[in-house]
Amino acid sequence: MSGVRRFAALCLAIAGWIALPASALAEELVTFDGAAGRGAPLQGYLTKPKGGGPFPAVVLLHSCLGLPSNRQTIGATFAGWGYVALFVDDFTTRGLKETCSRELGEAVPDAVAGLAYLARLPYVDAKRVAAVGYSQGGDTALQLASGRYDFMAAIAVYPPCANQANAALQIPTLILIGRLDEVTPAADCEALARAQQNAKLVVFPGASHLFDDPSVSGGKRVSGMWLKYDADAAAKARAEMRAFLAAKLGG
Repeated sequence: MSGVRRFAALCLAIAGWIALPASALAEELVTFDGAAGRGAPLQGYLTKPKGGGPFPAVVLLHSCLGLPSNRQTIGATFAGWGYVALFVDDFTTRGLKETCSRELGEAVPDAVAGLAYLARLPYVDAKRVAAVGYSQGGDTALQLASGRYDFMAAIAVYPPCANQANAALQIPTLILIGRLDEVTPAADCEALARAQQNAKLVVFPGASHLFDDPSVSGGKRVSGMWLKYDADAAAKARAEMRAFLAAKLGG
């Protein structure tokens, strides 16, 4: 492929995240109680499809670096597919900037609080909600998938699968990982998936950590982690997520 054609393909792939679907409403900043009403207040970013619903929904969980640069377009993409999307912000109300050097012990309660918030919305079908987590948020998604929570499905995008090596996933779970990921190795996710009956693993050859974030186009080292956008892997990951959610939640 020529340099001009590669550049054009990259622009189109990035546009897939940037263009806001006409079927999605604008993002809304919302607040809700943490830890099922007992924790500190949390905030999140809500995007919903147009119409009255009730719609299935996704609780989106960010990485140890915080909310992604393309947060709005991720939410709009899910809403464009017919899902109410809530991106939970674990950091702002706690004054955190990153948690790459520590565990975020509140992550699971925060996700459950997000689910409880969605369940109260009249246009959400509370029986059709999935957890979708990225990196550290993917670890949270795997924890939710192996516990007794009210999520119907889970998606873990480049998660640290070694943290959940002995987990027994109780709900349908999709794991997306890059073969060249130095931060969360694909081999760990392959080992985890082999031990499960509910897991589907997709490994993208040539892809590294944060392969779906255009802010690291060309590659970038952050906090010792090699991060690199891969337009092809990002597009394929979106297709995998869309098909998985349609099969498990219905769109």
